[in-house]
Amino acid sequence: MIYITTILLVLMTATFITCGVLLWRRRTETGDYSRTIQALFSWVSAFFTFTFIFRTWAGTAPADATLFEPEHTFVPLLCQMTFFFYPLEVIRPTMSRAKLYGLLFVPLLLLVIIGMCGGIQYTSLYTYSDLWQHIGEFNVWFRLLTLLIMLLYAFSLLLVPYDWRRSSGDRGFILCYAIGFCLLGVLHFSIQLTHAHWLVLAHQLVWMLFFVAVTHYELNERLLVPNAAVEPHEDEISHAETDQLWRLITLSLEAGDQWRRPELSLTSLADLLESNRTYIGEAFKRNTGMTFVEYITQRRIGYVVKAMKEDPEANIQELFNYVGYRQRSTAWRNFQKITGLTPTEFVEGLK
Repeated sequence: MIYITTILLVLMTATFITCGVLLWRRRTETGDYSRTIQALFSWVSAFFTFTFIFRTWAGTAPADATLFEPEHTFVPLLCQMTFFFYPLEVIRPTMSRAKLYGLLFVPLLLLVIIGMCGGIQYTSLYTYSDLWQHIGEFNVWFRLLTLLIMLLYAFSLLLVPYDWRRSSGDRGFILCYAIGFCLLGVLHFSIQLTHAHWLVLAHQLVWMLFFVAVTHYELNERLLVPNAAVEPHEDEISHAETDQLWRLITLSLEAGDQWRRPELSLTSLADLLESNRTYIGEAFKRNTGMTFVEYITQRRIGYVVKAMKEDPEANIQELFNYVGYRQRSTAWRNFQKITGLTPTEFVEGLK
């Protein structure tokens, strides 16, 4: 078991360092601090995993004999707080950082300071009988309360409101990030309850894959846009006066620029119109000769093409973000499908 743990820790250390370097080298592309934050935390994680290698061989690995050790109760809570910095930069880049971080982190930081620097004498707990025997002591229930808060805090990221107009992050990825964040919290909580070595290995593996997934998304999928807003263009919309449902559809798509909403689907549009998918889908085929997905794709790519023709120097990623795309691969694939050219080839043809 010690050899497996060591190999995994070495792999984690190398992975964290690599992820940090890749993110740091391209940190200025985002216009925010998301990659800087993730790069720094990658290196901090590399430091911890590197020290764990020596602790494993010294017999003081995370899965020690005692339950709810202060080090494994309060320090992880401090580390967990840092997981919030990256998604908040992506989800709510316009919010006041000082106000947001103050509300989220000051209470938890005080909890950590009290636990680590408050001069509390902690009773060593080796069995659940010891735990039950000392459950009334402040140092015991205080540690249990801290672990419970950490577990609840892991799920609180799911409550952060997502506004597609202000976020350049894909909602699906943000949800996956939140779920991974929750899983790390649950695994750590379980480790403190059981000290099972397989849970320690699982926690380390999820931790590593978590950072790899974020790095891959940042460098390959996330559409990066500057802060400048894109001015809308007039679009030609086909109106069939004899089709009442189609008029309602087109009006609904224009209201609040619903056609640009990343989460727009045939089902959500049907719910908005209090109709059903079949009627809505038939209306698209009847009036455009296209399916719902084909129409929305044509509408979005058509806007991008028109804007690029008007201004060949326009920021292509900003345009894609404006029309509702949040993943680079999807935007590029749909553009090439409609135009037969990649965005780069299309721009070169305009010059």
